[in-house]
Amino acid sequence: MEPTVAGTRTAGAHAASAHADPVDPDILATLHEARRRLRTQTASLLFVSENGTILEPYASVGLRHTLRAASRVPMGQGFAGRIALSRQPLALSEVTRENVINPLLRTSGVQSLLGVPVLTPSRLLGVMHVGTFEGHEFTDDDVATLYEFARRVAEIAEPTGVHRAHDAALVLQRSLLPTTPRDIAGLETAARYVPAEGDLGGDWYDVFSLPDGSVGLVMGDVIGHGLPAAVIMGRLRSALRAYALDYSRPAEVLERLDRKIRHFEDGAYATVVYAVLQPPFEKVTFSSAGHWPPLMAAQGESPQEVPIVHDPMLGIGDFERKETVVEFPEGSSLCFYTDGLVERPLDPHDPRSRSTDRQLNIVRTHFSAADDPETACSRLVANAVGDEFVEDDIALLIVRRP
Repeated sequence: MEPTVAGTRTAGAHAASAHADPVDPDILATLHEARRRLRTQTASLLFVSENGTILEPYASVGLRHTLRAASRVPMGQGFAGRIALSRQPLALSEVTRENVINPLLRTSGVQSLLGVPVLTPSRLLGVMHVGTFEGHEFTDDDVATLYEFARRVAEIAEPTGVHRAHDAALVLQRSLLPTTPRDIAGLETAARYVPAEGDLGGDWYDVFSLPDGSVGLVMGDVIGHGLPAAVIMGRLRSALRAYALDYSRPAEVLERLDRKIRHFEDGAYATVVYAVLQPPFEKVTFSSAGHWPPLMAAQGESPQEVPIVHDPMLGIGDFERKETVVEFPEGSSLCFYTDGLVERPLDPHDPRSRSTDRQLNIVRTHFSAADDPETACSRLVANAVGDEFVEDDIALLIVRRP
């Protein structure tokens, strides 16, 4: 039997990875040994992204949910982000929403945390942390022990390059997805991107502020897979942003984006929903090019599809596009998603066994206005996707008006 901190229960010893690639077995063994030596219930590792601004969850043992549901942590924010920025150890005797960004840790029951930076002589690779399911005061000896394991991780990761994505194309695609802003006054946002197993896709989300103070929200999906779809996705994302600077109406933006794809991206097609909120964000104006309608959850009510007008997807012809204006009450949340979230096989071994209605019901069941966006994203990915095989990439965006 594994030792535990007095009075605590031992979590399952399975590993969870946030990536399609398997976890390096030596790193996985190091996480297990760190958990055993420090008598904790969880051990987790995050690596710094290629651009150095985000901590990407890599692997964890002891957490009850898939790491796909975990948050990407901006440098300097939350528990792991503060460790990465300061390059100093940090212990928390109590986990709260204020000091830990990642809701996966809170919903898994973690009460206390100890983390250290993973360093080489020349740079920061990431952050390693351990957690307990009951309050615990970590000692200086615990810090020294965790540093020992962090050095071991660095010795494994640096020469093998496991701290970097194995596929340069995946790095390209991930670089095109923004970290959702947390400083838009009057709105809360969070997002997730789950790549398809071993393949690229054309899904994307975007959140941006405009010069007049309004906020643009985008969810899109280029039809197809592979590097061509990812490259077209990047070009459409940039073009939509540029058009949004010149045209205030979502329908106008999509009309010009449609013209762009038909002229410059011969044979390409995409679905997009673009929404604009103007302060004080009491209403949302939508225009949809054949995309799944967002869900809206109001306080104390079941989520409902936003009744938007569905115009044809981009790339098939010249159409006058329409708009729908919807009330956005305080305390409500919007959920934008791509088809990978709801078009999933009933049988993992039979991709043809699909039930969109079943998946939509799962999403509706677990989407609530009571959750902050980070928690909502984690809950939806954990329950609608879990650790199952992902044949189509998934983009998810939650926006809440507190």
